[in-house]
Amino acid sequence: MVAPFNHKTEQTVSAPSPATKPSWRFGDLPAAELMPPLQQYLYAQDAKANWQLVWLNNDGQPIIGLLPTVSWSVYYGANDPPPSDKQETLYKVEKTCRASHHIHHSTVTTTYMCYSEWQDELIAYSQAYNIDSNSNDSHSTFKTNKKPNYHHGLIGFIGYDIAAHELSPASNIELAAQPCALLGHYDIYLTPKKNDNSGWQLEVNSTANASNKDIDEEQKNKLVIALIAYLDALDKKLSDKHPNRKNINQAQLETSSAPASLLLNARWGKRHYQQAFGQTQNYLQQGDCYQINLTQEWQGRLTHTQSTSNIIDYLPALHRNTQAPFAGYLAIQHLNDNANSNKPDNSTERTSSFELLSCYPELFFTFIKDGATGKHHIRTKPIKGTMPRGATAEQDNNYKQQLIDSEKDRAENVMIVDLLRNDLGKYAKIGSVKVPQLFAIESFSNVHHMVSTITAELRTDTHPLAVLFGSLPAGSITGTPKKRAVEIISELENAPRGAYCGTMGYMNFDGSGQWNVLIRTLQATSTADDVANNTKQVSLWAGGGITVASDCDAEYQECLDKVGNLLSVLAKTAIVQIL
Repeated sequence: MVAPFNHKTEQTVSAPSPATKPSWRFGDLPAAELMPPLQQYLYAQDAKANWQLVWLNNDGQPIIGLLPTVSWSVYYGANDPPPSDKQETLYKVEKTCRASHHIHHSTVTTTYMCYSEWQDELIAYSQAYNIDSNSNDSHSTFKTNKKPNYHHGLIGFIGYDIAAHELSPASNIELAAQPCALLGHYDIYLTPKKNDNSGWQLEVNSTANASNKDIDEEQKNKLVIALIAYLDALDKKLSDKHPNRKNINQAQLETSSAPASLLLNARWGKRHYQQAFGQTQNYLQQGDCYQINLTQEWQGRLTHTQSTSNIIDYLPALHRNTQAPFAGYLAIQHLNDNANSNKPDNSTERTSSFELLSCYPELFFTFIKDGATGKHHIRTKPIKGTMPRGATAEQDNNYKQQLIDSEKDRAENVMIVDLLRNDLGKYAKIGSVKVPQLFAIESFSNVHHMVSTITAELRTDTHPLAVLFGSLPAGSITGTPKKRAVEIISELENAPRGAYCGTMGYMNFDGSGQWNVLIRTLQATSTADDVANNTKQVSLWAGGGITVASDCDAEYQECLDKVGNLLSVLAKTAIVQIL
């Protein structure tokens, strides 16, 4: 167990003060369209800064994290770990700490620890920064109809591979050669301007302890002033470029500047899928599992061009197409700068980069803190059951009714509901696990989904981060029983999923937070060779839950239905900029 941190902090705004919070319109660009120019501009202003930009749509309560004060990047097998008596797998954890006085000054320390030790460190860190419940009840008061929002905590992702490996360590589940997880403490971030949807305002949280608060805040003010100057310049640039954006119609928006065409090809042909489906049925009929989530991968390579250099360049078009409530994006930029004495001289990992872009509507967990009682409540909404949208209103309603009437989909859905009830039962107050909604139909841009809702009240001795870590990977994308399902998935898919089917979101230091399921998600990774060739490897996955009642052709088509719109958006040829 990691010892608790020795300092207690409070959430107060340092520079600027609440009365003088700077705000910007950024040419009235929505968040998904603002992210590419924001990232490009900040990188150009200071390439050595640990920007690690992150955006969460957060069901209409968006957040853009800019410059974490501390971040943890977790890798598997990057280098040989030091000798240890521990039987658990040791992961390489790079902890980057931002200096308070300058944007591009940071230190990187590398340690090796097991999954539970990293969890304990995050919990101890969060508890040290926990807000006194009497100081900011407005953030955490429990209201079932109020959407949660980020106000100070950790933002990032935890991948499927690391969670599946920890669930069944003896199975030697393969992990992708990319970050397994990333969490950052974002004390500087952008949120929509209060009571005004036409702009963004800068939020700056105090992170100093009482003994050196004045000195730390004075130094941090210098950093914030430099950041404000960057954002002022970007605001002018974007406002000059898009002076009449409110008058642009949707057709013009969709034919605006687009990145180069990106073609992704299925790693499996239909014959390969049929073979994997047959093996899945064998395991189901033998009684190994009741349901197994079988997925397949599409792969491609992104080449640096004048119009395209990162997956983030596709974010505007993808989000316009999907409007996913729990969409998100993050990037890890590794700097090839041996001047930093805390970095190994021959570290090939640090020349690579990683991007994660999610367009998925599924909520994994919402954690809500009751400011009056201090209790934590949790809500999860598993999706299991899918039908495509119709070309006409009549066809669309028919597909929707078929999903409502599908005994197979209802059976799959209730299996996952029972699995999640069991997962939450480990952490919930006895008798508090409820299912207020079963088999509801929610419609999105390309599919209808069957969604159920489960709620619970957490025990007072349980930290929400322990619930998050202990419940991964999500039951809706593994199967039941979960442990045997991840073992079969590893055997049949024959490739690591990486971040896909993990989770992305935030956890405030008071224990409130919201996390998605990383499906309909693009991953882009650069090795040292890729960096030299100005390319990135891109992957996209899709799949579904298989039971003994499943039909192979229908399941294969469901995969295509789930990612067809994403593949189409990516494959569109570049269009000349008209704005």
